Amino acid sequence: MERRFPTWVPDGIIAVGLFLVSLSDLRQLEELGIAEQFGRSSDALGIALIALQCLPLAVRRVLPVTVTLVILVGFVADRGLDYPSTVAGMATLVALHAIGSELPARRSAVVGYGIIGVVSGYTLLGAMIRETVGVEDALTIVLAGVIALYLGREVHRGRERSRRLVERAERAEREREERARVAVADERARIARELHDVVAHQLALMTLQAEGAARLASGDGTDPRVRQALSTISDAGREGLQEMRRMVGLLRAPADEDLLEPQPGLAELPALVAHFTDSGLPVTLEVTGDERRLPGGVGLSAYRIVQESLTNALEHGGPDVHATVSVVYGPETVEVTVNDDGRGVTGPTVGGHGIIGMRERATLLHGELDAGPGPGGGFRVRASLPTAVTHPAAP
Repeated sequence: MERRFPTWVPDGIIAVGLFLVSLSDLRQLEELGIAEQFGRSSDALGIALIALQCLPLAVRRVLPVTVTLVILVGFVADRGLDYPSTVAGMATLVALHAIGSELPARRSAVVGYGIIGVVSGYTLLGAMIRETVGVEDALTIVLAGVIALYLGREVHRGRERSRRLVERAERAEREREERARVAVADERARIARELHDVVAHQLALMTLQAEGAARLASGDGTDPRVRQALSTISDAGREGLQEMRRMVGLLRAPADEDLLEPQPGLAELPALVAHFTDSGLPVTLEVTGDERRLPGGVGLSAYRIVQESLTNALEHGGPDVHATVSVVYGPETVEVTVNDDGRGVTGPTVGGHGIIGMRERATLLHGELDAGPGPGGGFRVRASLPTAVTHPAAP
């Protein structure tokens, strides 16, 4: 964590520095004989008034109005007693800068221009009374005061812009995280529904087949070990089915309980391709290798990955985009690749919710998924899914 000095540390350095410079300036005025032109020579009270103008600057950003009023009192007393004029008068300008930088716009304008009016009016009054003060001094004070106040207002506006940008970035980050969380939750719920239809169905079918085989093997001539094995399979299937339903219940929301419609697989890809072609995205389907029946979860995940990829191409690819879907059946894997020749998916969408869902599907099946710009432009999604029946990874 970055350590920052309290504001009074640099401001204190400025305050002490201005005080020392003012004393040095006073000494030079005395050595040059200029101090004799003023009505009163320097003494302890004059030095105290210089300190009253300079040293309060140490807390100018903590108490800008109070500090400015204290400095104003010191300035008025110093000039009213006609002490030699030193650079301590610059303290008023520094205080005006603090008024502009630390106060809201309306208040800083009222206080700042009010102080400028008091100082310039007092200087004009001094010009009419004393020879050491001229009208040009009042004009200089007005100009310098307005500039100091304006620069302070610019600092305040810059600080406000930075604060708003930080707040906007933090809000956008929170919204992005919330959208990603909702997208992942929705995808996990949909995966849970699909697991219910595919895995739970296969477990139920296995259990029923084992029970049916046990009834057929109930004759006297059947080896008891066969009946025992079938009984063990049936029991294990029922326990697995119960556990599967419990796990699926943890993954999905209560509102998903009734959404148990049959789910598609790679056999439905031609219909999916035709649907996107009719929607304005020409799609070419290429199948390589020996087509075979895949475990339901693998085929369904491959179908969903192709569906999401084509949806992204249609939404983000731009006009006249074409897509190619390639399915390669390997000995132990099935690989699906979706290429499009559009303008590609860039920016935050590259890690968007659709790709998050596709990657989670592949991870659930111990597969791999790559998504990014294609080698010849456009966008490419490639997923490699094992076709062997394995235990799903923990979501």
